Amino acid sequence: MANVHTVSGWPFLTALRGVDDVVFLKWNEREGKGRSLFNVRDSSQYQEDNFTVGGGGLMPQKLEGQPLIFDALNEGFRSTFTHLDYGMAKRITRNLLRDELHPILERIGTETARQARATEETLLANHYNRAFDTSYTGPDSQVLCSTAHVREDGSTYSNRPSSDADLSQTTLEQAHIDFSDFRDGGGKRISIEPAHLVVAKENRFEAHRLLMSSQSPENDTNAVNPLEGLVTACVWNYLTDADAWFLQAEKEDHGLVLYIREEFWTDYEFDWDSKDYKFSGMFAQSSGWIDPRGFYGTQGA
Repeated sequence: MANVHTVSGWPFLTALRGVDDVVFLKWNEREGKGRSLFNVRDSSQYQEDNFTVGGGGLMPQKLEGQPLIFDALNEGFRSTFTHLDYGMAKRITRNLLRDELHPILERIGTETARQARATEETLLANHYNRAFDTSYTGPDSQVLCSTAHVREDGSTYSNRPSSDADLSQTTLEQAHIDFSDFRDGGGKRISIEPAHLVVAKENRFEAHRLLMSSQSPENDTNAVNPLEGLVTACVWNYLTDADAWFLQAEKEDHGLVLYIREEFWTDYEFDWDSKDYKFSGMFAQSSGWIDPRGFYGTQGA
């Protein structure tokens, strides 16, 4: 019986007297960041498919007496999201459940929920952590942040600087300029603005200096800081690259999506033969991106 909590396996924590306190689930954790950054959608089937469609180009002048030109929309890219199941179970002997002296086992459900949340946060953050990894590509066969994304009309565009650079006033200003050049599949400009600057914990203070200072944070001339309040800083502790940083639009203007096939749920039973207590938790989901426009990133220098 593998992975079973027993009295002999926990001699100094639960079954012996004289222990003043057991540190377990004593932290007040903040809400996860992933769902605030992704478009969250429910799913009622085992996978979801998405297509992009290119828009038309600019209208030409119509000359008097001449017929209108008929336009056609370009078929774009297909993305398929196949949901995966995640779960964990715990088994506790009847003896341990009977003899423990500290309220550990009664919190086992809370711990399983924390495991599920940490798993989801890791899965969602991995799309950022792998945004430059050629082993993880999207519908147009490019990584999430690429200088060679393909539009529906066959032309290419970039959502990454030509030379990766660390976060600074200059690079963030240039990122905003680059962001304004997103175009649809027909070549028309998309009027969307960045809303969030997403950084790892190591970049927390640099991000706050850039976005929360009324004067320029990089000189002593009292010049106005044009970045103040322009976007909000989002510090995500699940990002693994200290130098990487990302700009993204509001949810309705970018293509990062999280499909929920089954929200986290729990189940339990008492084993008839051993009288052990068994507890499990599971959830099912998939995530990724449908379209990279509205998202911009660099892995830093």
